[in-house]
Amino acid sequence: MSYRYLYIPLDERPCNYDFAYEIFNDDFLNIQRVPFEYMGLKKKPGNIEKINDFLIKEAKNADGVVLSIDTLLYGGIVPSRLHFFDYETVAKRLSILKKVKKENPNFKIYAFNLVMRCPRYNDDDEEPNYYLYHGLDLFNRKYIQHRMALNIATQEEIDQLSTIAIPQEYINDYENRREVNCKINLACVELVKENIIDFLIIPQDDSAPYGYTALDQLKIKNKVRAYRLQDKVLTYPGADEVGNTLFARVFNTLHHQKPIVYLHYPSPLCKTIIPCAEDRPLDISARYQIIAAGGIVASTIQEADLVFAINAPGKEMLASQYRNFRGTGYSTLRNLEEFVSFIEYCIDTLKKPVTIGDVGYCNGSDPQLISLIEEKKLYFKLAGYASWNIPCNSLGTALPMGMHFLLFKDKQKHYDFLMHRFVEDAGYDTFVRKIVREEYCEKMGYTIYDIGGQRGDFSELVKKLLDEQVAIHMPYLKDKYQILDLYMPWSRTYEIGLKIKYKGEIQ
Repeated sequence: MSYRYLYIPLDERPCNYDFAYEIFNDDFLNIQRVPFEYMGLKKKPGNIEKINDFLIKEAKNADGVVLSIDTLLYGGIVPSRLHFFDYETVAKRLSILKKVKKENPNFKIYAFNLVMRCPRYNDDDEEPNYYLYHGLDLFNRKYIQHRMALNIATQEEIDQLSTIAIPQEYINDYENRREVNCKINLACVELVKENIIDFLIIPQDDSAPYGYTALDQLKIKNKVRAYRLQDKVLTYPGADEVGNTLFARVFNTLHHQKPIVYLHYPSPLCKTIIPCAEDRPLDISARYQIIAAGGIVASTIQEADLVFAINAPGKEMLASQYRNFRGTGYSTLRNLEEFVSFIEYCIDTLKKPVTIGDVGYCNGSDPQLISLIEEKKLYFKLAGYASWNIPCNSLGTALPMGMHFLLFKDKQKHYDFLMHRFVEDAGYDTFVRKIVREEYCEKMGYTIYDIGGQRGDFSELVKKLLDEQVAIHMPYLKDKYQILDLYMPWSRTYEIGLKIKYKGEIQ
C-alpha cells in the first residue's frame, strides 16, 4: 500500500522545502511538493495563483496535503508579515479548501498557520522597513500594555512605556496586518469545526509570555476551547519545523501507530528553562511536539518505543556565538556525561532507538555534546539528531526523524540526513558561521545580511571552512561525506543550503 500526499511548505528555504521531504518521502508515502518555481524568495511572495491551482488540480488524485496557510494566502512566511491584503481577500483564498474537500471528500488536510511574530529587536531583514528603528519599541509597547492590563507591570515598565515614541502610521500598519492574520487563524479553527481541515497547528513564531503573540494566542485558544477542538487544534512555539511534525503525524496515522516517547534531560532543571524566543518551559513544548506528531509521552523507559533525549542548559539558554561564555547552566547545573551514558545504555543494552534534540544553545549545536558524541562515535547509532535555529525547530526535526526510524530503516537515506544535520548544525551553525562573520564578511566587502548571492566566492569559502571545521571538531566524520551542493538560500550568513551524501560504511 502506498499513499500520495501534497506538500505546500512555509517557504522555499531547505528547512521548509526539503527537510520533511528528505525524511519521509519514499515508496510508502510519496510526497509531491508544489513546484519550486512557484515559491517565493524571502520578501518576494510566491505565485499565489499558481500555488492555489496546484492544490485544486492535484488534490483530486491525492490522499491529502500538508499545507502552510501562510503560503497559500500570502506567498510565504516573510510575505505574511509584509502584505497589504484585507481580510476579505485572503478569506476568499482560504475558501478554496472547501472546494478541494467537496471535490474529494476523502482528502485529508493537515494545515498550519503561524501566529504572526513580534521579535524583540530592531532589524528589518525579515520585517517591514520600520522594524529597523522601531522593532524593539513595538514589542516593548504591547508587552508592557499587556502587563498593565493584568495589573502586574512594574513601575519601571510603566515609566518606560511613557518614553516609547513610534509614528502612529507604523503602529496602524503593523496592527492592521496582525488583525488580518489573527482573523485568518480564527477562520481556520472554524474550518476544523466544519471538518474541512482535519488537523491544525497554530505555531507561535518568536513568542513571548506577554504582548502581541500572547494576546493573539489567547483569542485562538478561547475559540478552540469553546468548540472543544483541543485534540484537533494545537498552539505552541514553532514555525519552520511544522512541516516535519505534520508529516510525522501523517506517517503515524497511516501506519495506525502512536509511538510512546520517553523524555530524558541532562538535569531536572533543564526541562524548566524557557528557551530563546519562546513563552513556556522546555518540557511543556516538548510534550506538545510529541502529541502534535501523533505520539504519546511515556511514564517509564520500559514502555517506550523511542527515547527523546533533549540536551539543554540548567539555566538561561545562550545563542551559539556565546558558547565560550559558559555559566553554571552549562556546567554544574547539568550532567552531560550521564546524559550521554544514558543514551549509550538505551541503544546498546535496552535496544531502544534514541533521537537527540540538541538545544543546549540557540542556533547551533552544543560543542560539549558534540565532543562526547565524537568520543563515543555515536553519530550513526542515533535515530535522529537536530540543532538548528531556535529550539522548537530542532525538536520538531529530531522527533520526526526518530519516529520515521521506528518503521523505515533505509540506512543510506537515514545516514545521509544524519550527516546533513551534523555537518550543517554543528559544522556550519556552531563553528563556521561565527568565523565567516567575524573574520571574512567585512574583508570581502560583505555584511552578515548580504554576501553577494546564493553562490559564488562566499559559498565556496564556506564549503572550504566547513571541511576544515568538521575535521577539527568531528574527525570521525572526515572523509565519510561528499558535499553535492552548498549555497546561501537568502544570500546571508544565517543559514546554508546543503546537499550531502554519506559515503562511509553502512553499519
